[in-house]
Amino acid sequence: MTRSDAVRRALRTGTTMMVVGTAFSAIEAYAFQVIGGRVLGPEGFAPVSVMWTVLFLGFTVFLLPLEQMVIRRRVLSPNSVGPFAGAPVSVIAIIGGASVLTTAFAVLARDSLLAGDAGFIPVAALMFVGHGVLALGRGHLAGSHRFAAYGTVVVLDAAAKLTGAIVVALMGWGPVALSWALVVSPVVVFAVRPFRVAPAREGSPDGVLGQDLRFVTAYVVATAASQTVLAAGPLVVGALGAASASISVFFVTTTLFRGPMSASYNLVARILPMATRRAASGDDRPLDRWVVRLLAGGLTAAVVVGLLGAVLGPWTVALLYGAEFRPDAWLAGLAAAGVLAGMAGLVTTQILVARGRTDRLAMVWLAAVALAALTIAVVPGEPAFRVVLAFCLAEAGALVGLSGAALIRPRPMIPAQP
Repeated sequence: MTRSDAVRRALRTGTTMMVVGTAFSAIEAYAFQVIGGRVLGPEGFAPVSVMWTVLFLGFTVFLLPLEQMVIRRRVLSPNSVGPFAGAPVSVIAIIGGASVLTTAFAVLARDSLLAGDAGFIPVAALMFVGHGVLALGRGHLAGSHRFAAYGTVVVLDAAAKLTGAIVVALMGWGPVALSWALVVSPVVVFAVRPFRVAPAREGSPDGVLGQDLRFVTAYVVATAASQTVLAAGPLVVGALGAASASISVFFVTTTLFRGPMSASYNLVARILPMATRRAASGDDRPLDRWVVRLLAGGLTAAVVVGLLGAVLGPWTVALLYGAEFRPDAWLAGLAAAGVLAGMAGLVTTQILVARGRTDRLAMVWLAAVALAALTIAVVPGEPAFRVVLAFCLAEAGALVGLSGAALIRPRPMIPAQP
């Protein structure tokens, strides 16, 4: 077997492991909630579900951009070693900021959302420190093309959380003990030695990497806006005066359909290194072709999936959650179409990240939030219809905007390799 054959085989194995890890983590998330809910009951599990939600949103908004910044740095400057990948200010600012915000939330929401238990405050303070290290480690692994190790970490992290839930169930411990599984699980990243020094490889000099803090700050703004479009729907439906039953139906329907998109966040780490190398080469044509195909394919598939969702979605939701949760066809169809457009946009996002244009990413998503707000304000009808239509239009509009931002020829951010 030649060296190139060995490399291709390793990449295929790594990609497979990342897919396996993503699937396992999705199953683990469901199992964790089932075990916690059954052992603690609805009231006891409620504060744990709040901490879980905060972790998901915080990881997506703060730590996913941090992970992708590290991936990009490792691809462009392979000799940038150490946990901070040569960007300590950005790393400390993001992890520290997330920890401070989460701690403040726990203090302020202790009585209203965390059952008045001060034990959740240290959990909130440490949760993003551990997951910040996890994000750094995953960034080093993907940026060093250690995709099999990346998938292994995803599996180990999910297994650690699930093990924590089982231990709490067997020992009869309470909600705070279960929430500590969210703090401890990230230590598994050290099992694969993510910060080890890799052999020196050719890469771009450090000077072309630009201002990392500006890069990651714009990315945080973009992800915060995108998560507002993706996840804020039930809150907006409630704020518009919908009945409790309508809010519940909206929540379970949109949560079910956006599951594949949430799971795909692990897989974008496989795309970014390749896109970054293409961007650094100075040849924009391959990436531009990706953008055009993703735009055309994403919008076409969104229409098809939306129609299928309208037909099969109500039946699927009723089967899983019960007949009382059966949504209208328009709710299921628009939710499915919006998620499909969002998944295409997630891949297009990697091209903008690879080129270092997170400023454009932020502008597109802020515009998408404005489009969603305008839709809700001017479209008549019941709250659920207005909100799900706003979600679908915002995701489709974001896909168009991201594609345009990627195709507009920018001033070169990464010089071509000599």
